[in-house]
Amino acid sequence: MSSFKSIHILAVLGAREWIRLKFFYLVIFVSLLFIGFSHLLSSLTFAVQERLLFDFGLGGLELGLLLISSLIGSHAIQREVDRKTLLVILARPLPRWHIIMGAWGTLLILNLIFTFGFSLALILSSESIQLFGGFAISAFSCLLKALVISSFSLAMGLIVRPILALGAGFCYWVLCYSVPDLQYFVRRLQDSQMQKMTEVLDTIVPRFYLFNWKSYYFIVNPPNFSDLTWATAHCLAWTLFWLLVASHFFKRKEIV
Repeated sequence: MSSFKSIHILAVLGAREWIRLKFFYLVIFVSLLFIGFSHLLSSLTFAVQERLLFDFGLGGLELGLLLISSLIGSHAIQREVDRKTLLVILARPLPRWHIIMGAWGTLLILNLIFTFGFSLALILSSESIQLFGGFAISAFSCLLKALVISSFSLAMGLIVRPILALGAGFCYWVLCYSVPDLQYFVRRLQDSQMQKMTEVLDTIVPRFYLFNWKSYYFIVNPPNFSDLTWATAHCLAWTLFWLLVASHFFKRKEIV
């Protein structure tokens, strides 16, 4: 069996398994409530209805992707270990990195399904089909960040217990946005040592704040192709890094 075929089978089977669970439907239900709340809030004003609708809608999209990526990513491997199904998989001549890629492929499929469904529901309910192009770019940027969080949560789930990995995933997501705020407060403190630490921190975490496009402004004024290319390359590089970390620890993990 080829590498791609085995990874594809593991990814599809994993996605089907998680879709059958109530958690995925719970995320969808909460997201639909978020869309409804966005419509309700936008109806309270006449001046910026569309802006409020899409700002809150994109916020709901990224929140849903974060829940899927961090919760499922942190529990994906350990759940199979607890159910003993991983022993059956490893009984076959299958490299362990295939399992990592299969788990990440599962997260990719779930994130794609959620992104497409949420985007379609928001666009159709807003009756703003003309904004679909700009909205698709903003939604794509949210998906890119979800890929990084997915790989990070997978890696953390192999290093610590899933509940700790879940917390680490949320903290990592916040940190990726918060470095400029930390740098601002450190500059106010005028501490050169802490300034150097924040500069180092800015280089060792993804820079989500540089492509924070989940707002109405970027739907109407979409980023140019070079910015989109940089964001894609940046997120794929970090995704690959955390997948390599996950593979490294999984090779040394004892499955009992």
